[in-house]
Amino acid sequence: MTPVPEALRPFAARIETTRKPILAADFTQKRVMSQLGGTPWWPTSSRYPTNPKGQPLFLLFQIDFSETPRLAPFPGEGLLQIFIDGFDGIYGADFDDPLASPGVAYHFHSDLTQPAVGDFSFLQALEEKPILPTFEPFDGRGLAFSLDTMTIDPGDYRFEEMLPEIAGNDDLLDLYFDWCASAAIRLGGYPSFTQSDPREYQPNLGDFTLLTIDTTDGIMWGDTGVAQFLMDEKALARRDFSQVAYNWDCG
Repeated sequence: MTPVPEALRPFAARIETTRKPILAADFTQKRVMSQLGGTPWWPTSSRYPTNPKGQPLFLLFQIDFSETPRLAPFPGEGLLQIFIDGFDGIYGADFDDPLASPGVAYHFHSDLTQPAVGDFSFLQALEEKPILPTFEPFDGRGLAFSLDTMTIDPGDYRFEEMLPEIAGNDDLLDLYFDWCASAAIRLGGYPSFTQSDPREYQPNLGDFTLLTIDTTDGIMWGDTGVAQFLMDEKALARRDFSQVAYNWDCG
């Protein structure tokens, strides 16, 4: 953990009160189920997710919780997948109503012993699309997770209330922004935004950060943007992903 910069030390105690645990992702060359992009594990008994036009969705993210350290309220096992639309130009988002995004799908599998699809040739049309956020969409990049912590992100709608002296001073804010940088891909903690936090005017979006995927090696959201998936913490404990808010923005 990097020490608090000297100019921020008068606020160190309050900064620490905002600290939350996260599952931080790093890319790995090991053979794992958790991955960014690529082809999914998908049971032969289930219909593959599609957009409203019947076109197949793209696997954005897949995490096998048996491969991660335990962090409540995330499951201790099972496979969570997030699929997005690669055909609509905005990756399946609905910026007016992030809870109603028609081009995103969430699937949680508790039984990974079922027969799985081996032929994904039906995704070939997706491979030809130039608008996917991942640079090599079907290579897939393995992810390894570790426990870490982070303090509140400056883009969070609560930042000004929690740390008003920093929020109101451009020099301190720049210093804090550089110091608080967290893992680009993470579960839990706080979301990041390049524009504004939609929860400020849509309080029903949920205050628990399921997943943040920032622009990093191999993926870019528009002009170096960031994507967030927000939900209710109690729903996550129930493994209920029916009300997840999906939002991404860029500079």
